[in-house]
Amino acid sequence: MVVLVAVAALAGVAVRTLGQQDARQVATADARFAASAAATEIAGDLLLLQQVTAKLAANPQVPAIIGLPAGPCTLTFAGASPFSAGHLDVIKSDGSVKCSSRAIAPGAIYGAASWLQAAINSPVTAAPFLDPATGEISAVVAAPVAGGAGVVAAIVELAPVGPSLAATLGGARQLEFLVTTNHDTTVLARSLQPSRWVGQPLAGTAFAGSAGTGERSDLDGRTRLYDRSAVGSTPWFVYAGADEAAALAAGDLSSNRELAIILGGAGIMLVVIFVVYRRIVDPIRQLSLVIRGSTVGGAVDTVGMMGASEVTGLAEDFAKLMATVKSELVERLNSEQVAVVSERNYRTLFEGHPQPMWLYDVDTLAFLEVNDSTCERYGYTREEFMAMTICDLQQPQDIPKFLELQAMPMPISDRTGPWRHLLKDGSTTQVLITSHPVIFGDHHARFVLAEDLTESQRLELELVESHARAEHSAELSRAKDEMIAVVSHELRTPLASIVGFAELLATRDVTAAQRNDYLAVMLQEGRRLTALVNDFLDLRRLEGGHLSMRFAPADIKALITRAVELFSVPGGTPIELRLQDDLPLVRVDGDSVFRVIANLLSNARKYSPLGGSIIVGAAVLNGMVEIYVQDEGLGIPAQALTRLFGKFYRVEAADRGAISGTGLGLAICKNIVESHGGKVGARSEGLGKGSRFFFTVPIVREEAQTGDVLIVEDDSGFAHLVEAELEARGLSSIWAADAETAGHLVTRARGVVLDLLLPGLSGEAFLHRLRATRGAGIPVVVVTLKDLAPAESLALQKAGVTAVLRKGPGTASTAADLLSRSLAAELVAI
Repeated sequence: MVVLVAVAALAGVAVRTLGQQDARQVATADARFAASAAATEIAGDLLLLQQVTAKLAANPQVPAIIGLPAGPCTLTFAGASPFSAGHLDVIKSDGSVKCSSRAIAPGAIYGAASWLQAAINSPVTAAPFLDPATGEISAVVAAPVAGGAGVVAAIVELAPVGPSLAATLGGARQLEFLVTTNHDTTVLARSLQPSRWVGQPLAGTAFAGSAGTGERSDLDGRTRLYDRSAVGSTPWFVYAGADEAAALAAGDLSSNRELAIILGGAGIMLVVIFVVYRRIVDPIRQLSLVIRGSTVGGAVDTVGMMGASEVTGLAEDFAKLMATVKSELVERLNSEQVAVVSERNYRTLFEGHPQPMWLYDVDTLAFLEVNDSTCERYGYTREEFMAMTICDLQQPQDIPKFLELQAMPMPISDRTGPWRHLLKDGSTTQVLITSHPVIFGDHHARFVLAEDLTESQRLELELVESHARAEHSAELSRAKDEMIAVVSHELRTPLASIVGFAELLATRDVTAAQRNDYLAVMLQEGRRLTALVNDFLDLRRLEGGHLSMRFAPADIKALITRAVELFSVPGGTPIELRLQDDLPLVRVDGDSVFRVIANLLSNARKYSPLGGSIIVGAAVLNGMVEIYVQDEGLGIPAQALTRLFGKFYRVEAADRGAISGTGLGLAICKNIVESHGGKVGARSEGLGKGSRFFFTVPIVREEAQTGDVLIVEDDSGFAHLVEAELEARGLSSIWAADAETAGHLVTRARGVVLDLLLPGLSGEAFLHRLRATRGAGIPVVVVTLKDLAPAESLALQKAGVTAVLRKGPGTASTAADLLSRSLAAELVAI
């Protein structure tokens, strides 16, 4: 017991002594780290200022600016800690300022500066210096302009340096920071009372009365624990000092806590030691000896029945635990090994298989993974595949058949074909597809193996197709006869009206009023005939894959809004919009999808003769965007829903006889939507209960929304030409057909080609938003057919456009050249 008390007393003394020693060491270490970090930060900022002034001084435009008597010139000083305040100037050799990031002071205000003449010949870093432009004690970093015409100088205020260092590096100890010149002659910066001490001499101060690091008085006479560090290649030193009294007080508090813990522990030990030793310590020692001799899963030797019963129970529990752990560990290791081997084998089989293989999402049809053989066979890179869907490989005329198969319940293992797939070079290949469903991450996917047709398979296929064509010939002939009969009937009706009224006009004398009535009927029937022929030709081009589409990101909300504005009737029942917030961009041919929406809205108006609300909505559904048009009109009988999208089909009902139409609009809509990889359909509760038409389009994948240059142009042909010119100059691009879509894509673009005449939001409005969000740093080339008034041209110049070009031969090449040069140039700014 005496020994325990003596040890506790000695421990108390040692704890207090060591506590003070540790407190000093920790405070000194904090000061050493802070001084080093502050010196590094100041040196880094000075180096950055030296690089910036040197680069700007080397700019060939600077001598010209110095030589001009006056002119528009603006620099930017974006200061950062610790040099947060200052300005950047181009100074003539006589000391006058020619260009500055602040208001230019008149006269040769730096003519008397001692550093100016030295800076004309070589780079200079000097401090302290009273800046006549601001009246603040400052440091100057200057670089000479070629020919001795002047210098480029970055002048930074020293007063904010000390508080900035204290704020970022002072820490909980609230360290003092002091920056001095060589030999500690002058104060350059101080974190305490900076306005009093910056630029003042150190001679006669308490700090100057002591030397070196460690315990030392500060400028106010307070004892601190200092350390210092040199600032790069400058003759400056950074001192960081911790308050010695505060450090020792914190050490004493910690020592007292530790001493209390020691004394409390000693007391508890005296009370407990006799209780636990004989009942617990000795039996545990025996158990420890047994455990050391045990192996994983092996039995534990029996511990004698002396001591607490809990100890013997612990030994038995230990043996059971070891056996359980060993069994579970072995089982887990075996399972993990099997999984690793299986994954490695699968990856080897997938990547190294000689046949093309891929996985795609069954909901969005987007590629999820492809093997090397797929990239080699089809010509696309892996990154290009990840931005594509399965429909991008299909020929346009095969897409409806493929989507029809996708909509049907798929067997566990399926083999279809042959399919004609498009290669990147434009050629096609015939393949047989073997597939089965899998779960790939969070996706419901399908694994696909594509096999090229062998010669024997091709011959066998040709034989089968020959028989099929022979059997189909009769059916095709009957369908052709039916089609001719339908078309002839549809054409005969307007032609009969036109011919009949023409005969009346040619053979009879009619009044002026009758002539106008007859001509109005002939005009109406002629337009109906023209619409019928145009719709029929468009449908044939779509079915034959001859109607070209240009897929690009599009703002579906903007397309819907424009279509609604087109069909809104002044004074009539307004069309209600129900659009999901933050709808993603979709991958569509904008003109074609606009045609689909317009057709559905036109039908909703026509087949709602008594009025009633019309609702247009859009929302994300199963990885696609679904658009719908809902009305309260005549409705559709159940037996007609499956035939609505067929050619020339119209619902036979007495209430629709006076409603004109070609019967081709919905068939065209179906082909357009399926060409996009989407689905189209209709619902109705029956006659008189309205209807709801809907279709889906794919969402743009993230990687398909980037490019060096954003082309904002509604003419797809001209946009394609600009893309080709930019690609020839090594620049990637992304196309937006309207300003609303461009607003989503411009955040990642480095340059913009902009047409002013756009559907929806105008090009001028887009340019205004661009400058408000991105500033003047992004180059914009305006390309337009619009005849600009002088005020419009002046507004574009004020908006900082790179050039305004009129569309014509060579315009795309000129725009690409201008952007290429703008993006290649380096802009020097702080």
